[in-house]
Amino acid sequence: MVRIAEITGPQFPAFFNCFEILMQEGYAGFPAKLREFFIMKEYSQSNFFQWYEKQLRKIYIAFNETEQLIGFLVGDNTYGGIAFITWIGVLPAYRKHGVGKQLLQFYEEYVRTRNAHLIELFTYEGVKEFYIKNGFKEIGRREEGFFGQQNIIMNKKIGSWDISNIPPIS
Repeated sequence: MVRIAEITGPQFPAFFNCFEILMQEGYAGFPAKLREFFIMKEYSQSNFFQWYEKQLRKIYIAFNETEQLIGFLVGDNTYGGIAFITWIGVLPAYRKHGVGKQLLQFYEEYVRTRNAHLIELFTYEGVKEFYIKNGFKEIGRREEGFFGQQNIIMNKKIGSWDISNIPPIS
């Protein structure tokens, strides 16, 4: 049984530990200097916490039956009807058990309440099939994208753009 919840302040150390493990594994092909830059600077625990406090990003975490944190999804709030998933990760022992799918569904439910019509993400070849199985389509590639790495750009249409979703100008 998996439980998905929005992160709370006291859960940040466990979240960041999981993030660091998955960063080292998922980005093993990246130069060590780049992985260190991500963990220590760009995606540091303090940066994640600031994004959480300022409500700039949503962080959802998955727990197993013993309440061990086993996965996460970090997604931006919507802008112009588009939601962006920054990170999703599940510990290896819990993959292929629906945890990632549940995290995606939880985020999708949230962004629908924010009038999103599209969810977008960047990924790499090794996990592209996971996203296809969950309704995403490849829409393009950057051969030398962020930090010189290839980016596969994918999205999932979850609704239609509606001009009435623009907040009033008053």
